[in-house]
Amino acid sequence: MTTDTKYYIWLTQALGYSSPKFKALYKLYDSMEEFYLGGEAEWRLSGVLSGKDIDALSSCDLSVAYDILSQCNRQGYTVVSLDDPAYPKRLFEIFDPPAALYIWGRLPDFEHLLSIGMVGTRNATAYGKTAAHILAGSLSKIGVVITSGGAVGIDSECHTGALEADGVTVAVLGCGLSHRYLMHQQKMREAISQRGAVVSEYPPEYPASMFTFPERNRIISGLSNGVVVVEAGERSGSLITARLAAEQNRDVFAVMGNITSPYSQGTNRLIKDGAIPVTGYQDIIDCYPQYQVTSTEERMIAKIPKHRTDIDVSDNAGKVYSVITAEPQHIDVITEKAGIPVNTVLQCMTELELEGLISADAGRMYKLI
Repeated sequence: MTTDTKYYIWLTQALGYSSPKFKALYKLYDSMEEFYLGGEAEWRLSGVLSGKDIDALSSCDLSVAYDILSQCNRQGYTVVSLDDPAYPKRLFEIFDPPAALYIWGRLPDFEHLLSIGMVGTRNATAYGKTAAHILAGSLSKIGVVITSGGAVGIDSECHTGALEADGVTVAVLGCGLSHRYLMHQQKMREAISQRGAVVSEYPPEYPASMFTFPERNRIISGLSNGVVVVEAGERSGSLITARLAAEQNRDVFAVMGNITSPYSQGTNRLIKDGAIPVTGYQDIIDCYPQYQVTSTEERMIAKIPKHRTDIDVSDNAGKVYSVITAEPQHIDVITEKAGIPVNTVLQCMTELELEGLISADAGRMYKLI
């Protein structure tokens, strides 16, 4: 989280989501605080916003962003905005990147790891489920991040396959992280948050709708080097993700399917139109010789965060930082180790969080990042 994160959240509350205007404003201003404090006169001068947009900004109070941040803090979610060094550069490249990402867990290192998006129908056949599970598991075993949508059907098979292979997976939701949609998937989401991240561009309680799922598809493809459509009908929403992947200059793969199955019509047509056919995980890996795949053991060692030596923080924050570990610790334990009053420790936590050195989990638990 940065000092500008609240302003990016404020923008989304006024203007909505999936807008290219957020990226345009980011490029125009050194900080969103500068834009915010400029008021209506500055907003008009930006040349980015319509009269309707300016009216919406004028009527939206910044307090709504503070409320959302407070809710995230209580529930252990982190927020990464466009200006944050932790914002995935690959996602920033797309036409309309989210102004802010709400994260449950920890984002993998997208800059150095191969990330493959995997999508498909919710009404999956036994063949589709098996193919998704095997592909995701095989890719995960060699260090590939599996990104999918957290839904039933193909999505859940992809996430489960990655988890069973002790891999890293990311679920991009079409609703807020706390919204009670598909709650029978909650255990899987909890497992994903421990092995990767559950993410959304919507605030925690934001409901799912017919618009949010097509919007989230651009994030799945945006976080990925390539997207595999495992099984999809002729009018499947997964084909939207494939189209977005192509528009974002991502590779599009499709698993070859039964020509008599209506759930393979979409994937077979993708192959006919130029998608890379997939008969096994090696077909995907062969397209990315620049990435060095690793064993599970090597990957786990690389993932453990360590204390940085190049930090520029106050003396007290430095003391607190030195006792925080990669494993979450309660604030009381950290206070005792640091030998500093708890109110001072809390101030240090804010400083360290703003510097991107630690993250807060639910229950006043803190850890290195």
